[in-house]
This record gives sequence, C-alpha cells and structure tokens, in this order.
Amino acid sequence: MQKYDFTGASNGADCLVRQAREKSMHGDHTAAVEYLMEAVDIEPKHPEAFALMGDCCDYLGQHEQAIANYDRALELDPYHADAWFNKGMSLRSIGRNIEAVQCIEKSIELYCGR
Repeated sequence: MQKYDFTGASNGADCLVRQAREKSMHGDHTAAVEYLMEAVDIEPKHPEAFALMGDCCDYLGQHEQAIANYDRALELDPYHADAWFNKGMSLRSIGRNIEAVQCIEKSIELYCGR
C-alpha cells in the first residue's frame, strides 16, 4: 500500500476511511484494514474507522478482532448503532448468543430512537 502525506489529520483519516470502504465494497478486506490502520494512526479517535475495521475483520473470519474493533468504536461513540449491531453479529458467530442479543437490542433502540 502506498503511504500518503495528507494535510490535516481529520481530512487524511477521512480520506483513508473512504478508500478503505471502497476496497471493502470490492471484497478486498485485507487492503481495507491496511488503510484503516493508517487512518487510526493519523486519527486515533475515529469511531467510523474502528467500526469499518470490525466489519473487515468479521468478513475475514477474525471475529475476536472484529469485536475488539467494535468495542473501540463504541468507546468513542456509544451511539453508533451499526457498530452495536455488527458486534452482535460477530458475537453470534462465535456462539456468544446472550451478549449478541443484548448488542442487537441496543442497536434497535438506537435505530428506533428509544
């Protein structure tokens, strides 16, 4: 992966997250994770980068790492409904069903505004 020199940490991190999202949408989750790692190096408090990294790790079958990334995203933004939902799905994948249901219920609360 080519390193980029961005001006402004937030803009640079956001640009890398956009590039990672595109890589992920085209199925290149490994490259997406590389972009996201660089994004969080630039902006360590970027919840969307951690949430997307969780998604990519989940696609790669790295469910424990996915959950750790969702947890980091949720530390930064506890109202991130997608991170709650996707964490629940990762938990379900490894048989942690009670925790999975709790996370999915939390995401529904946030989606529905309760």
